[in-house]
Amino acid sequence: MNDDDLMLWDYTNIQLMDIRYKFLNPGEALSSYRFPASGYLYIARGTACFRLDGVKHDVERFYIIHSGKGGQLDIGPVRERMEYYLVLYKTSLSNTAVPSVQRQFESSSPFQRQYAFAPNDPVELLLQLKQMLHIWLKPNSLERLQVKSQLYQFAYEVERQWKIHTEANVKPDLVEQATAYIREHYRESITLSTVAERLNYSAAYVAKQFKNKTGNSLIDYLIQVRMEIACELLEQTEASLQEVASGVGYTDLSYFIRIFKKTVGVTPGNFRAEARDRTKRMDRPITRLRLSNAERRRQGYIGNEYDNHYQHLERDDLSMYRNTKVSLGAVMLLCLTIMVSACAPAGGNAGTTSTSTVETQTSQQASTTPSERLYTDNQGHEVSIPEKPQRVVLQGNSIGDLLALGVQPVGIDRRFIANSAYEDKEITPAEDIGFPTSFEKILSLEPDLTMLGYVLDKQYDEISKISPTVVFDQNLPLKERLPVIGEIVGKQDEAKQLLADYNVKAEKMWSEIRDQGQVAEGETAVVLMYYWDRTMYLMKTGGVPELLYQPQGYQMSEKVKGIEPAAGSPFIEISPELMHEMLVGDHLFVLYPENDEAESSFKELLETPLWKKLPAVQSGKVTFIESKWNYEDMLTSDMLLDEFPKMIAE
Repeated sequence: MNDDDLMLWDYTNIQLMDIRYKFLNPGEALSSYRFPASGYLYIARGTACFRLDGVKHDVERFYIIHSGKGGQLDIGPVRERMEYYLVLYKTSLSNTAVPSVQRQFESSSPFQRQYAFAPNDPVELLLQLKQMLHIWLKPNSLERLQVKSQLYQFAYEVERQWKIHTEANVKPDLVEQATAYIREHYRESITLSTVAERLNYSAAYVAKQFKNKTGNSLIDYLIQVRMEIACELLEQTEASLQEVASGVGYTDLSYFIRIFKKTVGVTPGNFRAEARDRTKRMDRPITRLRLSNAERRRQGYIGNEYDNHYQHLERDDLSMYRNTKVSLGAVMLLCLTIMVSACAPAGGNAGTTSTSTVETQTSQQASTTPSERLYTDNQGHEVSIPEKPQRVVLQGNSIGDLLALGVQPVGIDRRFIANSAYEDKEITPAEDIGFPTSFEKILSLEPDLTMLGYVLDKQYDEISKISPTVVFDQNLPLKERLPVIGEIVGKQDEAKQLLADYNVKAEKMWSEIRDQGQVAEGETAVVLMYYWDRTMYLMKTGGVPELLYQPQGYQMSEKVKGIEPAAGSPFIEISPELMHEMLVGDHLFVLYPENDEAESSFKELLETPLWKKLPAVQSGKVTFIESKWNYEDMLTSDMLLDEFPKMIAE
């Protein structure tokens, strides 16, 4: 732990969220586990093969893993019983932190760092964990204060042993390895994950180190390398635009033209035409005389750290070779090329013919490019997007909206598929863009439109370099959100029809339920969300509440209407002691996640006297619904209309 990290520990508030002891029996696995907060995982017994954000590790007992919030862990299947401890904690910056500390916290927080290693003194860590778990399970709040202090001791010991481990295993500079790999493999489909796996680091760690050292993201560097080589091919060869695009790793010609223009400032065809014009001017005797006496251009490099690899442009030059000065050797080579071309068969000057060919290719490409339109998103960005996008990437949880509209995205955050109510979990073959979103993955998917249901940090600036990008509010109610999404993807009429069909179907469902006497006039309902860590929330929004509180459905009690979340919180948290004051309704609907941990803790709640005394419990009007039904996308909402009558009939 360096001095900056120590400073962050001083200025950061640490909240211990949970300590667990878990195990996996032979043949069992842990798939796609996302750290809900920063945390440590300590393997105390057994062997396993696991991946942390895609980076593979083969380990035996006594292995420590640290991940920031959102890190993905996949374990197994294990060959023998594996036992592990999981410690989860949240961090927030103190109000007294100065701006420099705030910037450090945002750019290189040690609490988001990912690493895994075999500690040199594993028993010390194991003993600390055993004691922490023993104290954590006690109900007394004083013990909770004690275990929080022990978290700092545990963190110190992990960092101390991590330092010993890294000093004993010094590796070459990570960024130099990454840039060398890109230079060698730029024609291939490179993503942050492939580079990270090649270097045996987590993707998040590689991205952070690359940004810190170069000031640019890995995706920016990859684009720079590809465009640099594309310019060389356009200037120095007769390759067609398709051949140039393929030569630098782009299979989609229209996408290559778009990203070339965004990076270089002109289209590939215009760039080549300008290069031809420069060549003609160089063939004039006065130009050759002037250049022959000119100072030869100095060799330049990108910083001292890359002086073995990468040439760059003079400060006054525009991006990627525009108005590039040419050395005498280059002039002689170009003149020789023109002389040889002059000896070609009749049919006109070779240089003129090439330019015409380029112009024809560019014209043909423009004629096949889908029509576009201007769209202003909810953040005020005016973006030129395709009328009917074919390769859509979505960041957010509105996947079911796109699928209902008949749009199969090419990239999504697959967490929202894994936790969905879709009958077929592979209903979309879209690739996983991860969380946090991998810019390199989006680049490899070559989208013609990227949709952001939410935006973190400078995501819009980065992603808009890859494709046309629009932002929409994924938290809008379905009736407001679906028309927006329909307009973005050119499916306005389909969105309107889907909502109309849904309303008819919902009205019919409620009529049948009322005819069967399952909902009485004026009957109220309240919704409780229960999580595996025993936290409970009163829910007034979401897929299930939106269905319940439709005009023909249940009513919301006046008491519940007046309950609002605390400032800055999206949910209304409930303590067991306040259930009677907050869960006010004739019918209680309980949302719960379907997993072993939730089921075990939930059974404990059902046996408590406080629960048994709830009016809805005593009257037998409690309906349990898996939390996967609480999504409000069009696909899930429509499916819920079919399932809801069965749920309340049980």
